[in-house]
Amino acid sequence: MVPTRDGATPHDYRGHLAGPAPLAQWIGLFLAPAAFFLHLQGGYLLVLNDCGRDGGAGLVHAAGIVALLLALVGVWAAWITWVRGGREQPSDSGDALGRTRLMAAFGLGVSAHLALVLAAQVVMGFTIPRCQ
Repeated sequence: MVPTRDGATPHDYRGHLAGPAPLAQWIGLFLAPAAFFLHLQGGYLLVLNDCGRDGGAGLVHAAGIVALLLALVGVWAAWITWVRGGREQPSDSGDALGRTRLMAAFGLGVSAHLALVLAAQVVMGFTIPRCQ
């Protein structure tokens, strides 16, 4: 990192000062797990509601797709945080930039994993009958 005229590095201008973490870090870390939890709990309630009817499972499929989209937003937010942090491995330096890189790397891994799980659940919702 090359300091600018006033001595600040480029990361200082991207919200990585010693203050609180930017919102994108928290979105990248917690949005996909929240979407997965809501899909899991809401899916059980919607399936119980749909099994008593002869209609389609539109709400079940819509809930799955919305949860998948939310998880992908979490992946995107974690990726943006990773890019803004310099795309380097997290270090144990203890500064705000190290914290940013750690939260971005962890959020990217968790969010991507849960997005894949949600994608598999959405696909299986279209292939396996819901009332068995």
